[in-house]
Amino acid sequence: MTLAGLIFEGLVAVLLVFAVVMCWRVDRRLRALKDGQDGVRDSVIALNEATDRARASLVALERATTESGDILERRIQEARRLSDELHLMTGKADRTANTLAQRPARRRASEVFPDGVGSGIHNNLKDVR
Repeated sequence: MTLAGLIFEGLVAVLLVFAVVMCWRVDRRLRALKDGQDGVRDSVIALNEATDRARASLVALERATTESGDILERRIQEARRLSDELHLMTGKADRTANTLAQRPARRRASEVFPDGVGSGIHNNLKDVR
Protein backbone atom coordinates (compact mmCIF):
# COMPACT_ATOMS: atom_id res chain seq x y z
CA MET A 1 0.00 0.00 0.00
CA THR A 2 1.16 3.39 -0.74
CA LEU A 3 1.10 6.40 1.44
CA ALA A 4 -1.59 8.01 -0.67
CA GLY A 5 -3.76 4.89 -0.28
CA LEU A 6 -3.29 4.95 3.49
CA ILE A 7 -4.17 8.64 3.68
CA PHE A 8 -7.21 8.04 1.48
CA GLU A 9 -8.38 5.11 3.62
CA GLY A 10 -7.76 7.14 6.80
CA LEU A 11 -9.81 9.96 5.33
CA VAL A 12 -12.59 7.51 4.43
CA ALA A 13 -12.45 6.08 8.00
CA VAL A 14 -12.70 9.59 9.49
CA LEU A 15 -15.61 10.38 7.17
CA LEU A 16 -17.31 7.10 8.18
CA VAL A 17 -16.88 7.95 11.88
CA PHE A 18 -18.27 11.44 11.14
CA ALA A 19 -21.21 9.83 9.25
CA VAL A 20 -21.88 7.47 12.20
CA VAL A 21 -21.89 10.42 14.63
CA MET A 22 -24.22 12.38 12.36
CA CYS A 23 -26.56 9.35 12.00
CA TRP A 24 -26.57 8.94 15.78
CA ARG A 25 -27.49 12.64 16.23
CA VAL A 26 -30.22 12.43 13.56
CA ASP A 27 -31.58 9.27 15.21
CA ARG A 28 -31.68 11.05 18.57
CA ARG A 29 -33.52 14.01 17.07
CA LEU A 30 -36.02 11.74 15.26
CA ARG A 31 -36.65 9.85 18.49
CA ALA A 32 -37.29 13.16 20.32
CA LEU A 33 -39.61 14.25 17.52
CA LYS A 34 -41.50 10.94 17.70
CA ASP A 35 -41.82 11.25 21.48
CA GLY A 36 -43.12 14.77 21.01
CA GLN A 37 -45.68 13.51 18.51
CA ASP A 38 -46.79 10.89 21.02
CA GLY A 39 -47.31 13.68 23.53
CA VAL A 40 -49.25 15.70 20.97
CA ARG A 41 -51.29 12.64 20.08
CA ASP A 42 -52.07 12.05 23.77
CA SER A 43 -53.02 15.71 24.11
CA VAL A 44 -55.32 15.51 21.08
CA ILE A 45 -56.98 12.37 22.48
CA ALA A 46 -57.46 14.05 25.89
CA LEU A 47 -58.86 17.16 24.18
CA ASN A 48 -61.26 15.04 22.13
CA GLU A 49 -62.48 13.24 25.27
CA ALA A 50 -62.94 16.56 27.08
CA THR A 51 -64.93 17.86 24.09
CA ASP A 52 -67.18 14.80 24.20
CA ARG A 53 -67.77 15.28 27.93
CA ALA A 54 -68.57 18.95 27.35
CA ARG A 55 -71.08 18.03 24.64
CA ALA A 56 -72.75 15.52 26.96
CA SER A 57 -72.88 18.15 29.71
CA LEU A 58 -74.45 20.66 27.33
CA VAL A 59 -77.10 18.13 26.30
CA ALA A 60 -77.88 17.40 29.96
CA LEU A 61 -77.98 21.12 30.74
CA GLU A 62 -80.33 21.77 27.82
CA ARG A 63 -82.60 18.94 28.97
CA ALA A 64 -82.63 20.28 32.54
CA THR A 65 -83.33 23.79 31.29
CA THR A 66 -86.22 22.57 29.17
CA GLU A 67 -87.69 20.59 32.07
CA SER A 68 -87.29 23.56 34.44
CA GLY A 69 -88.88 25.84 31.86
CA ASP A 70 -91.85 23.49 31.52
CA ILE A 71 -92.28 23.29 35.28
CA LEU A 72 -92.01 27.06 35.58
CA GLU A 73 -94.56 27.55 32.78
CA ARG A 74 -97.03 25.22 34.55
CA ARG A 75 -96.53 27.09 37.82
CA ILE A 76 -97.08 30.43 36.11
CA GLN A 77 -100.30 29.16 34.51
CA GLU A 78 -101.49 27.82 37.88
CA ALA A 79 -100.65 31.14 39.56
CA ARG A 80 -102.58 33.05 36.88
CA ARG A 81 -105.54 30.73 37.29
CA LEU A 82 -105.49 31.20 41.07
CA SER A 83 -105.11 34.96 40.64
CA ASP A 84 -108.14 35.08 38.35
CA GLU A 85 -110.13 32.94 40.78
CA LEU A 86 -109.10 35.16 43.70
CA HIS A 87 -110.02 38.25 41.69
CA LEU A 88 -113.48 36.79 41.07
CA MET A 89 -113.88 35.89 44.74
CA THR A 90 -112.86 39.34 45.96
CA GLY A 91 -115.16 40.95 43.39
CA LYS A 92 -118.06 38.84 44.64
CA ALA A 93 -117.16 39.68 48.25
CA ASP A 94 -117.08 43.38 47.38
CA ARG A 95 -120.50 43.15 45.74
CA THR A 96 -121.89 41.27 48.74
CA ALA A 97 -120.45 43.86 51.13
CA ASN A 98 -121.98 46.67 49.05
CA THR A 99 -125.35 44.89 49.04
CA LEU A 100 -125.23 44.44 52.82
CA ALA A 101 -124.25 48.07 53.30
CA GLN A 102 -127.24 49.22 51.26
CA ARG A 103 -129.79 47.17 53.24
CA PRO A 104 -131.72 48.93 55.95
CA ALA A 105 -130.59 48.21 59.48
CA ARG A 106 -132.24 45.23 61.10
CA ARG A 107 -134.72 45.95 63.80
CA ARG A 108 -134.15 44.54 67.20
CA ALA A 109 -136.53 41.90 68.53
CA SER A 110 -137.68 44.26 71.29
CA GLU A 111 -138.85 46.65 68.61
CA VAL A 112 -140.84 43.94 66.83
CA PHE A 113 -142.23 42.30 70.01
CA PRO A 114 -142.62 44.96 72.67
CA ASP A 115 -144.07 42.43 75.12
CA GLY A 116 -140.99 40.26 74.92
CA VAL A 117 -139.72 37.68 72.55
CA GLY A 118 -141.53 34.41 72.84
CA SER A 119 -142.19 34.61 76.58
CA GLY A 120 -145.77 33.58 76.03
CA ILE A 121 -144.77 30.60 73.92
CA HIS A 122 -142.24 29.54 76.51
CA ASN A 123 -144.82 29.67 79.31
CA ASN A 124 -147.34 27.76 77.18
CA LEU A 125 -144.79 25.01 76.58
CA LYS A 126 -144.17 24.76 80.32
CA ASP A 127 -147.86 24.28 80.89
CA VAL A 128 -148.00 21.44 78.37
CA ARG A 129 -145.56 19.39 80.33
